[in-house]
Amino acid sequence: MEKKILIACAMQQDEIEKYRKQLNITYPVVYLQRGLHRNPSVLRNLLQQEIDRHQDVDIILLTYGLCGRGTEGIVSWNTELVMPRFHDCIHQLLENHVDKNSLYATRAWTIDKESIGGQCSTILAAYGREQGMEVLDTIYGGYEKITLIDTQSYDIKKTKDGLKRPAELLNKKLAVEPSDCNIIRKLLSGKWDCNFVHLEKGERVTERHFI
Repeated sequence: MEKKILIACAMQQDEIEKYRKQLNITYPVVYLQRGLHRNPSVLRNLLQQEIDRHQDVDIILLTYGLCGRGTEGIVSWNTELVMPRFHDCIHQLLENHVDKNSLYATRAWTIDKESIGGQCSTILAAYGREQGMEVLDTIYGGYEKITLIDTQSYDIKKTKDGLKRPAELLNKKLAVEPSDCNIIRKLLSGKWDCNFVHLEKGERVTERHFI
């Protein structure tokens, strides 16, 4: 039996833990901190370190896609690598059915200072109401709505209620869109189709794998 390990972004922990239990997945999972996609070079270095640490397995699974090119160049010399063929976790959850006019979130995207609500509070505190709203409009003005992705892995009502204030402040519609987490389920269960990049030992991740 092939020995596996999953290296995952903590941003997807709600969803991974739900389907890990549902699918009776017993191989280990290592979570890296949320928000690493904001600094691709840091993500790349930490991910490579974690891959190097687990060269005693047969296959390393990653929940990361290209992630702002943060996975470009990573390699596993002694194991296979499998990862979703998507640019980011939003495209992964919605399988590329993404509205460019919508700002997407899951519960994990709402719980730290870089969240929509967190940024609103930080910016208004730093600049005051009038100038702060101008800054927020610069950041969020291009979006028509905030869409909460319902992965059925967390309390959707509580999370939606928490987004009402920033949505009202930014004058955005608040919507909910379902996701069946098909890609996460396939990744965990080994049903790797054309939506996955499957790399052999010593093969580096390149941008062309995601075209």
